[in-house]
Amino acid sequence: MPYVRCFWEYAKIPVGFFLVLTTILFAHTDVPADSVVFGKITINSDRVIHGRTNQIQEDFAGQAITQQSIDNLTSRLLRLPMQHGYYFPVLQLVNVLPCRANNYTALNPVFRLEWGDITTIDTIIFQNVRKTRPQVLNRMIKEYLGKRYTPAVDEQINRSLNRFTFIRIEQEKEIVKTREGKTALLCNLRELRENEFGGIVGYIPETINQKGYFTGELDLKFHNLSGTGRQLALYWSKTSRYSQEIRVNYFEPWIWKSNMFGETGFEQILRDTLVVIRKFNIGTGFYSLKWGSIQFLINRESSLPTPGGRNLLSLVTTTTNALGLKYKIDRRNNFYNPTGGVLFQAALNTGLQQRESIENKMQSEFLFDTEVYLPVKAYWVFASSYHFKGKWLIHGAPRYSDQYWFGGAGSLRGYSNDFFQGSQIAWAALEIRRLIGNLSSFFIFYDQGYYRQAGYNANMPDYPHSFGVGIRLASRIGIIGLDYGFGRGDTFSTAKIHIRLINRF
Repeated sequence: MPYVRCFWEYAKIPVGFFLVLTTILFAHTDVPADSVVFGKITINSDRVIHGRTNQIQEDFAGQAITQQSIDNLTSRLLRLPMQHGYYFPVLQLVNVLPCRANNYTALNPVFRLEWGDITTIDTIIFQNVRKTRPQVLNRMIKEYLGKRYTPAVDEQINRSLNRFTFIRIEQEKEIVKTREGKTALLCNLRELRENEFGGIVGYIPETINQKGYFTGELDLKFHNLSGTGRQLALYWSKTSRYSQEIRVNYFEPWIWKSNMFGETGFEQILRDTLVVIRKFNIGTGFYSLKWGSIQFLINRESSLPTPGGRNLLSLVTTTTNALGLKYKIDRRNNFYNPTGGVLFQAALNTGLQQRESIENKMQSEFLFDTEVYLPVKAYWVFASSYHFKGKWLIHGAPRYSDQYWFGGAGSLRGYSNDFFQGSQIAWAALEIRRLIGNLSSFFIFYDQGYYRQAGYNANMPDYPHSFGVGIRLASRIGIIGLDYGFGRGDTFSTAKIHIRLINRF
């Protein structure tokens, strides 16, 4: 779309010129330049903002007059209307009243600030977008068209565009005029590589009872299928010699012409060759820039014991149908290497568990995850995360197939993957990070865990912990991560090593 730029900065040029000219005319040649200062600053305006103009007058009174201070003064004056949606103000210098004191010259400028008309955005022009379909971007920002353009609205537009990880805003947006006379917001974007590959390799050292072996995870994410914003995630992991997991998730950013999003997923877990667990969910929800996203879910989970599971643990076939509610809000400033912000999500599921030849029971499940990032000082960040998962049965205890498993690269890094299990589990990770790049850091960590096995020593919870060092390094092949963690009783030869790779393509 053809357009012409509108530069409000032009209003500053005559003001700066006349102030500098006045300084030259009224300052004596034997007076140092820094002895010419601002005196009383008078600001006449067609609108009154209580306290704002007084603060500007106080901040600049007595300051030496230089080109820099003049620019700062005029910029702050022009920014007053812009903060309220008036992006084409006019600033005029009406008069300059110089006065001479003992050792300095004071200039008392009189300004006239005209706010002009309210700026409303008729359209938004996106530049440098090739893969993403225009209707995807237009749907994200359509609610802002016709609204008064303020810094708050600008921040909301940024958050809307940052919902998708494959888009980045390159520079500050500009207000332009189209040939049709409409007011447009010019937004320069950069499309990132939209697909992501993640891999983790772990090595479990040899012990007296078993040989050493490798574990691994593969995670494929397609963030922008055919330029539509649709997402597909594929996951596979082998957590031990006898366990593996596959997972498929699909995300639809908008359902038909509504503002609701949709999601569905399937997961299958083989646990120690004793039981096969299958999970299916489908859900829909809505997203709010201010409050995050709320999602309503329908879940179905079934456990199918193998002959070994029936004989060794007396497992039976179970099916659980549940309704769920999930909430999520993400305020991190960087997805891969945050230096500030918070991520919070929680889910509650309640339903009926049907057991083979046994009375049905009500089951409740609660999941909680949060991450907090606090900048300590330059290049140093304190990162912490807290996680909880729990299942409860009315008049009964969760069985082996209902347990959660944790430990390894994503939780307690001093142990092998899925080393612990329980019907209630929790862990916290604390890190002190030293940033060495936008996507690179090295850190020390401490992980504290908790688990309780309902029906198996239910009154004897355990609190495992681990500690160690790690590094995340951006390279040509992606972000390479290495964690070296010590669990209970570990030495340097038995500590666990987890290597991961995240690559966008």
